[in-house]
Amino acid sequence: MRIIQTITPLAIGLAGISLATMPVQAAPQGETEYSIFYQRYEPTFYTGFAPRTQDPSRVHIRVGRGNQVRLTTVLSDEAIDAYARDLVVRYHTYKGMVDTGQLVLTQNEGFEAFAQTMSEHGIEKIAQGQGGLSAGERRAQNLALIRALNPGRVFDINIPLDNAIANWLDELNDADFKKPSTSRQLDILNAMLPTRLHLAELKPEISKDLKKLLKKISIAGTGGIPAQIFEARADYVMLLNKLTDNRYPLVDGAFTFTEFTAIYPIGSFNGYTKHKGRNIPLYPTPGRRALTTHQRTKTVDHIPDKVIYSYSPWIPYMHVGKKMHNSFHTLWWRMEANKAKFLPASMRTAPKPDRTGKKYKYMWLLSRGPMSHGCTHVNTGHIGELRHILPSDTKRLYEIDVFLNKSHQFDVFDIDGDMTPEVMGVKYFYAYQLKNKRPSNLRAPAERGAFYDWLYGGALTINADGEGVFKDVESGKFLKRKPVKGKKYKNLRLYEAEFAPQHLQFYKNKGIPFARELRKVSATYNAAF
Repeated sequence: MRIIQTITPLAIGLAGISLATMPVQAAPQGETEYSIFYQRYEPTFYTGFAPRTQDPSRVHIRVGRGNQVRLTTVLSDEAIDAYARDLVVRYHTYKGMVDTGQLVLTQNEGFEAFAQTMSEHGIEKIAQGQGGLSAGERRAQNLALIRALNPGRVFDINIPLDNAIANWLDELNDADFKKPSTSRQLDILNAMLPTRLHLAELKPEISKDLKKLLKKISIAGTGGIPAQIFEARADYVMLLNKLTDNRYPLVDGAFTFTEFTAIYPIGSFNGYTKHKGRNIPLYPTPGRRALTTHQRTKTVDHIPDKVIYSYSPWIPYMHVGKKMHNSFHTLWWRMEANKAKFLPASMRTAPKPDRTGKKYKYMWLLSRGPMSHGCTHVNTGHIGELRHILPSDTKRLYEIDVFLNKSHQFDVFDIDGDMTPEVMGVKYFYAYQLKNKRPSNLRAPAERGAFYDWLYGGALTINADGEGVFKDVESGKFLKRKPVKGKKYKNLRLYEAEFAPQHLQFYKNKGIPFARELRKVSATYNAAF
């Protein structure tokens, strides 16, 4: 069940082609949110409301065809319970430092917007009153708050056990009851909760448990759920819980949990590959890659000292030789707003002047397509949010894998839990080239149909009702760390996430260690300033 409605504060309290001559198109309403405007490079802190996840096993990060990265986190009881307190701790940390002069706000007014939302929703009062609530009441209240502050990104999943089992049986064949290969056993295990399990290595004890479960059932000639499976329910649930460390609890006969999913557009390697006769963006380093150290600073919580990156998070996932690396990081080129003539004028104008009343000179705008030397580009506001969602403790980041699909493999995910998967996407239609390290011409028209035709190499059909459908889809799959051929699907719908607002506040530079710790502030973590 997808939860997208806005909840009032009262309710919460109670509960490749250069087109130099392409005509510039008008910017849709609200499109200026795609850009972050600035005067100079300075560090920022996050002023949004995404929930933080301190348990790395609950985080899944996936890069798929279409130039987007998806971060899905299964919200734990601990994360939900801490949500209101987390917001209050962050607010008081920021405000206390501002009031004492330790933190000097500059350029924009992101902190003021954060404070206003805190006040409008009565979040401090909510947090103060939660001490007298039962665990269930506190959970319901915090979930309502998470939904209200993150519309369209919170999903309450309810998958009946018998439906999951029936779906699993449909995935099996006669050979699976004999001697399935390691690769096939992983497929069978991952099909127990499709698109949510991502096993790439098979432990001997898991293989043994799977064979015991398969031995208890038989699908030959049954035409539905056989009687034997009802006797094996407990074994099914026990194995699933062992695979997931109880991330997907069974409540009243259904797997019931809440997920937060963020989808961000990304820039990829500056090159193309051919697929079915068309160019699509090339992903040259696919694989299941653990977050790792930056080779100079020796930390995964790297922040570049080169000012052009504006002290934003830089999260490495791959070493390339002894000195190079691939990472999630923000843009490295400078775009002057009044010189980006290939963009609509309305898009190059900030909604309001800076904190001092001056007109902004520069803007960050991600190019969704080929652009990088091998890293994954993420919008400045989005990389700050991504780091915020991950565990505060740097050491726990090393426990997180990034799943980078092959160029032609889509991110297939059943985002709303209805047992019908979709191809993940995001509403963002800007891709441009660099010329002499400066933004230049659009690679494709900034219009949904034409942009998708370029981005997906003609693979997407847009129906009369506007729905996008892919006729042939291959998902990503991994054996150990290696990408391999994935599962094939027919006629999957394109899920288009809304472009996520970018919440950040500039401040006067206090050094990299301070910037790193400020991003870790949480009710359950003591930041070391």
